Amino acid sequence: MKIALRNDLGELGRLASELEAFAGAHGLPDATLMALNLALEELVTNTMSYGFTGGEAQTIDVSLTLDGDMVRVRVEDTGAPFNPLDQEMPDLDAPLADRPVGGLGIHLVRSVMDEVHYERAGDRNIVSLAKRVDGGATA
Repeated sequence: MKIALRNDLGELGRLASELEAFAGAHGLPDATLMALNLALEELVTNTMSYGFTGGEAQTIDVSLTLDGDMVRVRVEDTGAPFNPLDQEMPDLDAPLADRPVGGLGIHLVRSVMDEVHYERAGDRNIVSLAKRVDGGATA
């Protein structure tokens, strides 16, 4: 499945609907769908909110494939170069008042996904994710 999202937070609803359709078509369990939805909403929201500075229309490309017992996801954009994996992990043991704002998103993505990779290819940020299907899926 391929989804081309406009750089508009209103597109998050369409992304969730497309993920639900993909999960339904492949018999993915609810836990897998929830993990995919959480990770993609976080990545796409951050890209839309911080990746583009010019104000012109931009596209974020999301693709999903089922590869055996793994769902593989690729998120591509032409936003400013940004490797989310270079961000320092938050100190979850620190008191709330001492924690900086932000920084939990990539932690959540790493927590719910089995694989997370970043690369910059030409003018594109590419984040690749993989989630093992819990309970088996049908291709």
